[in-house]
Amino acid sequence: MTPQSREIDVRVTWTKSGVPTDQMIIDAAAAGMVSRKDEHYNEFISDLSLERAKEFLVKMIKLGHESVLEHIIFQFWMSMSRVASHQQVRHRMASYTQMSLRKKRDLTVEDFVVPPQIKENDLNEWLRDIQTTIDMYNKWLTKGYDVDVARRRLTQDSRTDMIMTINARSLRNFFNLRAKHEADFEIHEVAKKMYHLIEKGGLSFLFNDIGFE
Repeated sequence: MTPQSREIDVRVTWTKSGVPTDQMIIDAAAAGMVSRKDEHYNEFISDLSLERAKEFLVKMIKLGHESVLEHIIFQFWMSMSRVASHQQVRHRMASYTQMSLRKKRDLTVEDFVVPPQIKENDLNEWLRDIQTTIDMYNKWLTKGYDVDVARRRLTQDSRTDMIMTINARSLRNFFNLRAKHEADFEIHEVAKKMYHLIEKGGLSFLFNDIGFE
């Protein structure tokens, strides 16, 4: 197996209520129309179809009037290394809840993200280094130290899970920064997996002007 053929082991799924509903799309478009139309909200909302709402939002994006997209909310569950998670949470216009390492955990090699760039003849050595990290963590727990102390022996490639809640305007900013090849390979893969979910959900019209590399 070559480094190129080994996948980047990040995971992204929708939360149970994470997919924006048709009504949310309509409401976002209606919010934009409130600022632009002469009619009152109650006069046009009953006739506002999903297709018309999508057309209106695409028009707003083209005009650069993206504030109405803040009414469209996405929520994802994701799993990645702490290296990538530190980059993820720099996107401050989102809300995060992240897995805590203050709880004692029975760690295995599977709880670490292995970069796909590691060559096959170096892979066993890399995995042994991970096991050494786990052994150090367990050693300091065995000595009677609190998890708050022992977890400081863990490396940045240890896996963490999080929930991310983000509006469509901020998600456009995220994709603009993280869908490029110069982004870190792991968060770039997170961005791609998020976009694939969005595409399957029929919501890519909000992001079609953003180039994914």
